Amino acid sequence: MATASKPFPAWLVTLALAALGLIGAEVVFYLSYNYVPTQISEGTLWVVTPDRGSPINLYESYRIFFVHLPSAYSTALCCGICLVGGVMWLLSRKPKWEALTVASAEVGMLTGAIVLLTGTLWADYAWGSGRIGSGWNWEPRLTTMLILWLAFAALLVLRKAMDQPRQRSALTAVYGILLGPLYPLVSKAIEIGQTSHPKSFSDLLTAPEIAVTKNVASLALTVAFMGLVALRYQMGRLGQNIEQERAA
Repeated sequence: MATASKPFPAWLVTLALAALGLIGAEVVFYLSYNYVPTQISEGTLWVVTPDRGSPINLYESYRIFFVHLPSAYSTALCCGICLVGGVMWLLSRKPKWEALTVASAEVGMLTGAIVLLTGTLWADYAWGSGRIGSGWNWEPRLTTMLILWLAFAALLVLRKAMDQPRQRSALTAVYGILLGPLYPLVSKAIEIGQTSHPKSFSDLLTAPEIAVTKNVASLALTVAFMGLVALRYQMGRLGQNIEQERAA
C-alpha cells in the first residue's frame, strides 16, 4: 500500500531564501566598497543638473546605487505579487492568497521606503546642495514613487479599519489588483517630464566591475526581500489559522 508523500515544508523555503539573501547582501556590500572603482573616468556624464548645467560626476556617492536599484526591482516584484494574489483570491476565495497579498504589500512598503530614502540621499549629493531634502524636486519619477509607497501604506491601513473578515479580504484583493499597474507608471514617469533622474545607468555599467556588482546586487537583495515576503506570508497564515480556531 503506497503511502502519501509529505508536503514540502514551506518554512524550509523561507529559511533558504533568508540564508541566501543574507549571504548575498554581505557579498554585495563587500563588492560595493572594495571592488568597484570610485569613478569610471574624469568627466564621465553620470547625471545632469536640473537646470541643464554642466554634467557632474557622482564619485563615491553612486555606491548607494547597489541598494537603490535592487530595492526598486523588489518593489516592482511586490506589485506583481499583489496583483496575482488579488486575482487568485477573487477566483478561489482561499485565505492563503490574501496572506500573500498582505505580505507583499508589507515588504513593498519597506522596499519602496528604501528606494525613496536612498534616492533622496543620492540626489542631495548629486544635484542638491548637500542639505537633507535639497535633491527632492517633485519630478514625475519621484512623485509617482511616493504615490506608490502611499498606496502600499493605504492598503495596510484600510485593512485595519475593516471589522468584517469577508469585507477585509475583498478589499485586500481589489486593492492588490489596483497596485499592480502602479510600478509600470513609475517606470514610464521618467518619460513624462524627466529633469534630473538619469534615464539609464549605461554610463556606470561601462565599467565591468560595476556591471558585475549590479547583477550580483540585483539577484542577492531581491532574494533577501523575497525571503522577507515568505516570512511575512508564513506569519500571516499562522494568524489566519489562530483566528479560525478561535471562531470555531
